[in-house]
Amino acid sequence: MTMRPSLSSPCRSPGVLPAGTLPDGVLATPVLPPEQLVAIGQEVLGQLESKVARIYIDHTAIGMARVALGKVRMQDNGDQILLSVESNFRTYPALVSVNQTDAASLRHVARYLNRLARNLPGDVEPPPMPILPRHSPSSTAWKTSTAAAFPEQRHAAVSALVAPVLDAGFTASAFVGVYAHSTAYLNKHGVCSAGHDTDTEAVVTGWTADGIGSGWAGQAARDWTVLRPDAIATRCIDLTRRSAKPVAFEPGRHMAILDRPAVAQIVHMMGGCFDADATLRQLTPLYNPATGKPRFGERIMDARLMITSDPNDPDGGFLPFSWDDPPYVPMTWVDHGVHVNLGFASYFAAAQGYALPNSAQVAIRLQAVPGTVTPTVDDMIASCKEGIYVNRFSHVQGADSDPTIRMATGVTSGGCFLIRNGVIDKPIRNLRFLDSPWLFLNCLEAIGTSERAPFGFAPWASETWPVEPIIVPPLMVRDFNFNALADAA
Repeated sequence: MTMRPSLSSPCRSPGVLPAGTLPDGVLATPVLPPEQLVAIGQEVLGQLESKVARIYIDHTAIGMARVALGKVRMQDNGDQILLSVESNFRTYPALVSVNQTDAASLRHVARYLNRLARNLPGDVEPPPMPILPRHSPSSTAWKTSTAAAFPEQRHAAVSALVAPVLDAGFTASAFVGVYAHSTAYLNKHGVCSAGHDTDTEAVVTGWTADGIGSGWAGQAARDWTVLRPDAIATRCIDLTRRSAKPVAFEPGRHMAILDRPAVAQIVHMMGGCFDADATLRQLTPLYNPATGKPRFGERIMDARLMITSDPNDPDGGFLPFSWDDPPYVPMTWVDHGVHVNLGFASYFAAAQGYALPNSAQVAIRLQAVPGTVTPTVDDMIASCKEGIYVNRFSHVQGADSDPTIRMATGVTSGGCFLIRNGVIDKPIRNLRFLDSPWLFLNCLEAIGTSERAPFGFAPWASETWPVEPIIVPPLMVRDFNFNALADAA
């Protein structure tokens, strides 16, 4: 059973200050700090009678604005707190979720859960929890500058993005989002994990008067202060102006220069493939049907590539824990093109008899191995006799039912140009692609330097914003499969 009190109820507990009223010398934030969430969790756990219990508390604040046809069409400035408590007296757990943290609500949750858990069916002894006591390492994903950007600074960024594009004579759409998040997880076996993170993103699209040519630019970062709306708008205007009066170009396999936003839209689908459970169930390209085992030791992509994840990656770190999983540590999944690791969740690792190296991460860094020559996009264009430059893809999604190939399809958007004899020759109409990163990453001519790529508000990729940081390089790919003409939204 789930209790759903009013969303207007105050989110506070005895001795806990509401968000935005922290002690002197501490910056006010739109979410409760992790220490306060831990205090709330400990208060509830202390009232639960079962020996097996866990609690998850999540407080999220999101401020966003969406612009269409040069006008703000949607704004969101809100926060949500969720407290989920699970208790086992028998095989089946009892679960209660609430969005209140005042003392009376917490006592009511504990009493109700104690009664409910005793009445559920199942064996008398609760299932074992193969979880050792642990505390998660610290995280660098929280930036106070971003937490303070609600909402005045975001409003200023919207104007700085849109006004120059309109002044240049184009139609504009834009998205600016600010995110602050605090979370804690505790159980009666000694696990206590808590942390907070922030994120922000600003993107803008310009459209020519006929609605055919477009330019897209953006920037994403944990730290609000690194965003440069003026530079984003300048690049958008340049791409939009270059995109005027595009011509149709024959689809087929062509040399493609994919800028970071284009690569990110495809590569973000790869992180989950390093999950051991999915791989051993033959649901990822990392399963070898010939041997019946993962592809450990096999070269699966260009030997100049590596894929890593790091909770404290300077370009896009993330919280180093999730529920009962072991603390996330820096991991290398692919090294010199060779598959070297899979991620094991706690329960699956225990069932399979594996040690706990790490869980698979959606947030990954695709980069050239150290010592690789990393040309710029301009260098790639200069070396290309004929090819297609793609600024970004949109509406990217899976394209077939074979999970061991993971074909993807999408359309070029916000800048697509024909390259001839080392220069941009003309804008071309948007093209649909059909290819797999597990295939085209074996067909690389050049790899640039890796940076966090802007992703934009992309409902085809995720129902929520933001997505986990994706750090990728621009790529020069031979025989990239553009399979049809298409107009992107």
